[in-house]
Amino acid sequence: MLVAVERWVARDHAAEWKEWVARCDYIADRVSKVAGVTPTVQREPGASLSNRSPRVTLRWDSRTLGITGPEAADLLDQGEPRIALQAGGAQAQGPEGDSSISITSAMMSPGDEKIVAQRIVEVLSARHTRRPAAAPVPPAANLSGRWEVEIQYAASRGTHTLHLQQNGNRIDGTHQGNFLGRDIAGTINGDQVTLSSVVTERHGDALTYRFNGKLSGDTLGGSLDMGEYLAATWTARRSGRV
Repeated sequence: MLVAVERWVARDHAAEWKEWVARCDYIADRVSKVAGVTPTVQREPGASLSNRSPRVTLRWDSRTLGITGPEAADLLDQGEPRIALQAGGAQAQGPEGDSSISITSAMMSPGDEKIVAQRIVEVLSARHTRRPAAAPVPPAANLSGRWEVEIQYAASRGTHTLHLQQNGNRIDGTHQGNFLGRDIAGTINGDQVTLSSVVTERHGDALTYRFNGKLSGDTLGGSLDMGEYLAATWTARRSGRV
């Protein structure tokens, strides 16, 4: 710990921040050449001292580019080199057509911004033909009520709570984590359930939870995608009805 403190004190934080912003600016400039993509660079560090990093956010209309934020994030995560980032999209996080991905630069090595920019340009420039949306399947059940969620992370376990309200195939409600509550929204088609929530902290960092699972009686379960924070599995059991 002493060595870490000594190195932190000796660092030129202003120069370091300037370099991180420059990496975001490079990515924003390169990707802005893709028609329909609008970049925004967060330049100010904010008040918090935790996880400070500039961020570049890229927004587009998924109906124009044929790809949503989560779909772009999946392609970048599964490609070579692997790029993990934050995604937002129309599936449960905003109006239809509003998609985005966000990239922080503090953990990059010099030159990584060129690799990241090139891969994002390749993904967003490709011709993506979106399949017409299938007609919703009638819900297998009404999920309205309270659900206790057990999340199995790579090296630990957590318990969250969902308060859901279902209207047809649409689901809204709240997602209570270990420390914070946030809105959650999604859909149910037959017995297939998709839910998404976003935690945004004061310093601008965000963590997206994308639950994908299957309903079986009074139990839900499946995979949990947390973007750059990797994946987990989850099981939810109903503990109350509305």
